[in-house]
Amino acid sequence: MRSDSAFDSQNAPGFTPTSGQPASGQPGLPSSSQEGTPRAPEAPSSFAHEWVVSPTGNDAADGTASAPVRSISKALSLAGPGDIIRVRAGTYAERILISGSVRAGTPDAPITLQGEGKARIIPGSEPGALVVVERPNWVIRGFDIDVQNRAAFGVAFTGDNEGTLLADSEIHHANYGAGVSFHNGAHGATLENNHIHHISIKNKDAHGVLIQPTVRNVTVRDSVIHDNSGDAIQCYSPDGSVPAAPADGLVIEGNDLYNNIEQSLDIKTCYNVVVRRNKMHHARRHPTLGGNGAMVVHMSAKNILIEENEFYDAGAAIGVGGNRYGSMPSGIVIRRNRIRDMLTEGGMTGGGVILANSTGTQVLNNTFTRLQGPAFVVGRGDGGPTQDLVVKNNIIDAARSLEVGAQAPGLTMGSNLYPPGTTILKEGATLNLSQWQAQGQDATSSESDALLDPETLAPGPAAIDRGERLDLDGTCGAGPDIGAVESGC
Repeated sequence: MRSDSAFDSQNAPGFTPTSGQPASGQPGLPSSSQEGTPRAPEAPSSFAHEWVVSPTGNDAADGTASAPVRSISKALSLAGPGDIIRVRAGTYAERILISGSVRAGTPDAPITLQGEGKARIIPGSEPGALVVVERPNWVIRGFDIDVQNRAAFGVAFTGDNEGTLLADSEIHHANYGAGVSFHNGAHGATLENNHIHHISIKNKDAHGVLIQPTVRNVTVRDSVIHDNSGDAIQCYSPDGSVPAAPADGLVIEGNDLYNNIEQSLDIKTCYNVVVRRNKMHHARRHPTLGGNGAMVVHMSAKNILIEENEFYDAGAAIGVGGNRYGSMPSGIVIRRNRIRDMLTEGGMTGGGVILANSTGTQVLNNTFTRLQGPAFVVGRGDGGPTQDLVVKNNIIDAARSLEVGAQAPGLTMGSNLYPPGTTILKEGATLNLSQWQAQGQDATSSESDALLDPETLAPGPAAIDRGERLDLDGTCGAGPDIGAVESGC
């Protein structure tokens, strides 16, 4: 898996940030993970004033339904808290700058910018991001943001974006580092139910969504992000090469991330990230740009919760560690994920979780099945040791369950369930489960033919109520089931 920094303000042509262009419960558990993340604000049912924009309008008009203005920019200059701007179907060749003298909404009276009939925004005569958002409490919905392969962001968020939502829109075909970028202290925004695709630079990284240093409390939810020349989503930090606070407080949930040249998700030095209920798939190795796995967590990432995701059709599911400059990744919790159908062609590993270096990682109640490679690779020493790894309550339906090197101090395994005859490769020696147990690991683990239902991945009889109690939510029987799916709920 490629792990180098993919994009930053120093190597992105034309990037001008000032203009908008460009633990609670257990270690490593972000504090928001045990609470439901709030939904984005809905557009109000009534508005203080309605402004109308039409391709056949006139900016000298009143901005009413019968006398609409011509440009979205004109309507932006008129709207105030509680207003709605209705943008009729058509094409608008202009930059949408929710900045400068444009007013902010309020929590009780947001300003709504509503595209009708998928109103289309394309580049005009000015360079820069097509949409720049630097105000709180705006609700932006229903646009086709077509960058037309220009070197510009589709949407750039900076500064105070508390309560601001971009939803139900399509952002596509940018020849730049990202389709949507959060930078320069952007905080409080939500992306929801968007389609982001074909952000591409030939033989270089370009990401669907990029979260840069100094960003806080951003949510990316229920979106489809695919066919980009970098990652679907990257949370990026220079990790010491430039003095900047890492992004902090990111929620990534319910997205479908696939067919990107690098990873579906790349978390570098970012803090307090929740990755929940996403699909990450069709991640293949590119002959020049690399890639291989669906997701990586590396550099000095801290407090990353990865739960209830589905990984499939990739070279590997999750890579932890590898390339780093400072401290190792820490506080990583990987739980209740379904990891299946991994591939080996083209030099891919076909494995599940690859742990290069980290401290205190926990891998709990996951299901691994139909893997062509090993379910776990641990302690080979890439960038340092894998310290104090805990692996418990997993269904590991793999012929090669574990490859462990010499740098895995403090490894603890137990209450896992394996198929008969599974093998463990320990520093070059091939062991069966009994031999592995004789070395002090997996004493409470067992083998069985009744691991799981191959279609639903529900636990088989040998997994029901057999798990160790780990203070996880969602136990529904006499005890926790082994694996990602809890029966009887």
